[in-house]
Amino acid sequence: MLASTPLLLLTLLTLTSAMYVPEVRLPIENRTFTSSAVDDFLSSSQKSFTNQNLHRLFTNTLPNTLDTTIFSYDLGTDTFIITGDINAMWLRDSCNQVLPYMRFVGEDEELKGLMKGLVKRMSKSVLIDSYANAFNFDSSLSTDHADDVRTPPMSNLTFEGKYELDSLAAFLKLSRSVYAEDHEVFDGDDMYVTYLNAVNAVTDTIRRQQMSTSEEMESKTGPAYTFSRFTTEATDTLMQNGKGAPCARTNMSKCMFRPSDDATTLPFLVPANAMAVVELRETMKVIISQLARKADTAHINPYPIIDELKYLADEIDEGIQTWGKITHPITKKEVYAYEVDGYGNFVFMDDANIPGLLSLPYLGYVDKNDPVYLNTREAVLSEITNPFFFKGRAGEGIGGPHQGYGMIWPMGITVRALTSTDANEIKECLEMLVDATAHTGFMHESFWKDDANDFTRTWFAWANSLFGELIMTLMDEHPELL
Repeated sequence: MLASTPLLLLTLLTLTSAMYVPEVRLPIENRTFTSSAVDDFLSSSQKSFTNQNLHRLFTNTLPNTLDTTIFSYDLGTDTFIITGDINAMWLRDSCNQVLPYMRFVGEDEELKGLMKGLVKRMSKSVLIDSYANAFNFDSSLSTDHADDVRTPPMSNLTFEGKYELDSLAAFLKLSRSVYAEDHEVFDGDDMYVTYLNAVNAVTDTIRRQQMSTSEEMESKTGPAYTFSRFTTEATDTLMQNGKGAPCARTNMSKCMFRPSDDATTLPFLVPANAMAVVELRETMKVIISQLARKADTAHINPYPIIDELKYLADEIDEGIQTWGKITHPITKKEVYAYEVDGYGNFVFMDDANIPGLLSLPYLGYVDKNDPVYLNTREAVLSEITNPFFFKGRAGEGIGGPHQGYGMIWPMGITVRALTSTDANEIKECLEMLVDATAHTGFMHESFWKDDANDFTRTWFAWANSLFGELIMTLMDEHPELL
């Protein structure tokens, strides 16, 4: 009996491994959208994997947004995508949810139409409310946030009115990403004019938020944005009667809430400004390309828009380089701060949500081997220097205030893998991510550091899409890890 125990144990481990990640993708008849190109890719991808657990997880996660979150669509005209378990469309989430599908747009006309509809919906949403982070499908849907007090006032089309700089950057990123695959995305109706008006709204908002507190308070109209919510959560509202912490001018643009939807401690969120720099410059390239295509701009002169995109990006970039870098008091190395205020104060931490400090190369702001980034990376992946980096029996990674102490976000582990140049580190991240699914077959928002079965959000489509993006990246760059 004792002699057979190792064989029995090996058999049990093999069976457990085979069942660890179940196949849980919805039947085709229950899916909210089907892309033949995505499905064909998934079918042909199995031969690239030696780890079938990983392949099953990839098959579950990559199409999850298409399978479950396309709330409504009219190809080429309108697309509304929910986050998963919340029946609203976040600009940031919906952009990131569909980014992995860009490579398939040229192969699938219906997917192309879906993306065009999303660009159009986002353009209109930004014009409705450039300070909102999330929107209702239409004005008939109720929201839990109707009692929030905000400047400017919100309409029923706004689901939540938290101003997050990366929401505007996400609109720019989605638009230029679709344009890269489909130069006809703005053709037809008045779509290009709508897009240009939305870009104008973005730059106007970002520039207005460059103002210092004293400049705002001394202006005739006062602060352009305030937000107050009656809540027991300090991070769900802004201090000083909705105005947030005071700041001096830095050339960066204020960001009153983080990509986690938590209030910033200091107004200049460096990673969000870095993302804005990248996307303002990429948008400039789109409009210049459209000039070459002789796109109809109606009465809008695109040249001032191009100039403003350039000047604004350059100003913010200069602000990051001047104010966004600090000498860390513990490591004594130059790093990027998470938040600053222009008075010399800073917050050093990182949050798992994108944009964050760990994701700076993923955003396209710095190279993976940039010395200041490497110093920053070392510090955010340390319990000594990042209060939201946790280690436990179930894994290690970055979390954030949104779910609190000890809760690791798989998204942070995924970003760690995407920004790593070390194959062993990437492999360890993959192992943690598989374990973090806790037999559900999907990524979650967060899990307790000592027990992956203690997790939040069973249906969080962005995390699934990001994992799918990681696997496709590894298929190209590190196929040996699959």
